[in-house]
Amino acid sequence: MRYKDEKEILEVIRTFEEATISRDAWKHAEHLTVALHYLSLHDMETATAKMRDGIFKLLKAFEVDLSEEMPYHETLTMFWMRAVADFNASKNATSLLEKANELVATYDKDYPLKFYSREFLFSDQARAAYVDGDLKSGHSGELG
Repeated sequence: MRYKDEKEILEVIRTFEEATISRDAWKHAEHLTVALHYLSLHDMETATAKMRDGIFKLLKAFEVDLSEEMPYHETLTMFWMRAVADFNASKNATSLLEKANELVATYDKDYPLKFYSREFLFSDQARAAYVDGDLKSGHSGELG
């Protein structure tokens, strides 16, 4: 169990939105948790826009020179938003705390490699715009 209570989750959300979460604390589980929170409150388009905008705000706070490097990855963002949306829809009666803990326990950061070869996933093309997987198409709704 990663989170002890919902207050802990809301603190992750707050620090993400304020761009005060430390770079060391902004890991895969935190990405998933923020996505889950947004998808619990908003439609896919709004949740994805909030996630994308928040990531760029964080990159600015982390003082990443986006003209020199581009850590933002559109395909991974869209892939994970779809995967988390499918997961969330399958757990409607579950609390945010239970969902967040199950989500981070179920999906490790390598899950997209079921759908994408590493070379293709980390290509400039996949970073810049969403592309379907070269091994399987996109996120098929397959859980786990």
